Amino acid sequence: MNFTRNYTAMAVLAFAMVAGAAPDIFDATINQNSTTREVTITYKLSEPAVVTLDILTNATANAATGWASIGGEHICNARGAVWRKVTSADAVNGTYTIIWQPAESWSDGNGDGFNVEEGCAKAVVSAWPLDNTPDYMVVDISAVAQPNTQRYYPRVDFLPGSELGQKGAVTNNPAYKTSMLVMRKIMAKDITWTMGSTAAETERNATREATHQVTLTNNFYIGVFEVTQSQWAEIKTDHTFPSYFNNESCRATRPVENVSYHEIRNSNNNTERKNHDWPANPHTGSFIGLLRAKTGIDFDLPGEAQWEFAARAGNGSPNRGDGSAILNVDEDTNLARLGRWWFNGGYVDDTAPSADVGLEHGTASVGSYAPNDWGLYDVFGNVWEFCLDRWEENISNYGGRINVNLEAPGSTISGTSTSYHVTRGGGYSSNAKSCRPAHRDGGTSANKAVGFRVACTAGLQ
Repeated sequence: MNFTRNYTAMAVLAFAMVAGAAPDIFDATINQNSTTREVTITYKLSEPAVVTLDILTNATANAATGWASIGGEHICNARGAVWRKVTSADAVNGTYTIIWQPAESWSDGNGDGFNVEEGCAKAVVSAWPLDNTPDYMVVDISAVAQPNTQRYYPRVDFLPGSELGQKGAVTNNPAYKTSMLVMRKIMAKDITWTMGSTAAETERNATREATHQVTLTNNFYIGVFEVTQSQWAEIKTDHTFPSYFNNESCRATRPVENVSYHEIRNSNNNTERKNHDWPANPHTGSFIGLLRAKTGIDFDLPGEAQWEFAARAGNGSPNRGDGSAILNVDEDTNLARLGRWWFNGGYVDDTAPSADVGLEHGTASVGSYAPNDWGLYDVFGNVWEFCLDRWEENISNYGGRINVNLEAPGSTISGTSTSYHVTRGGGYSSNAKSCRPAHRDGGTSANKAVGFRVACTAGLQ
């Protein structure tokens, strides 16, 4: 088989599916056009599923072991019945088709194509059940976006880059910070874990951060990045930039801030707030209400238990989400690697940065620092992030439930009425104490140090 130069007949090789016993991929075929070098893959599918593709090669013909992926960045330009929910409406006479042009995206360091001998390559077509969709979801929110057109990819290297064949596309593709949302699946359903901090974190608040067992009920997607100023403008009908940091040369990929909880989710009208606060659906004119309408996806703010679970990325107290120790000092090099905070460029010495400051101070462009172990950026520093929950001083009895009385919206379970909502993660003006997974604070009003990221339930109907 030869993908990009002299054509050699391509044999039908091995195919596979993943994600359990159902749905099934069967009767798969693979062929290459001798003139155009275009590869056509066909398959049949037992039931609706999200379908992904991988191409594997091996140096030894028909070897039983040693197969390796050519890399998702070389395959993501495949089109047809792939990277999305596939149903019978996509079939022709019961057969589904994927088209891939390797000459566009797969070449060696000299720009030449790769020769692959017959029997040394195979296509792996994978069917993901609708309740267990792939790890990454990319959602178009541009002016031409249509509902329910999100794409799914099994690994981060499969995300299309700004250039075909480019690896590290999450941070290299500006669209993911401006006109698209990249969401990471968090496997949390029925997992019991310890929320809060231990005494090893010397700056903890023992009441607010009391350790307790939490079991989350759903897998969910959460934004890889905080919502940016450009993404806010794409969704809001007035297309304005409300943030404090307003330098037009660099504001596009900075996180949106200076927006209230009600602008994000509810309404600035006092009467409407009473009818649209949690647990009701977001107000249709709010950012999240408009985002839902544009995408057809049940976006919302993450609950604070979801936020902390995702931020920790499997690392318990007293560590941050990349497994590094919490040092709680001004020269905290572990925190400096992960985000923008007071002593890491957030402030100009001890002076608050001006509104027109460049990216060297104030908020940073999202994704400027290292991610946590689950590929989430800026969970510590940059801007505080609103969560869905109303503020409660001690949540140790809630078990991860949203702490609002469902029978009496507007009151907490303890009976204390509050308009505050939880904020997490610390920001550019925060000290190290605030930039910890367990640290909790609250607010509602617009603040130039507070923004948010979005979440949604994983899976499709």
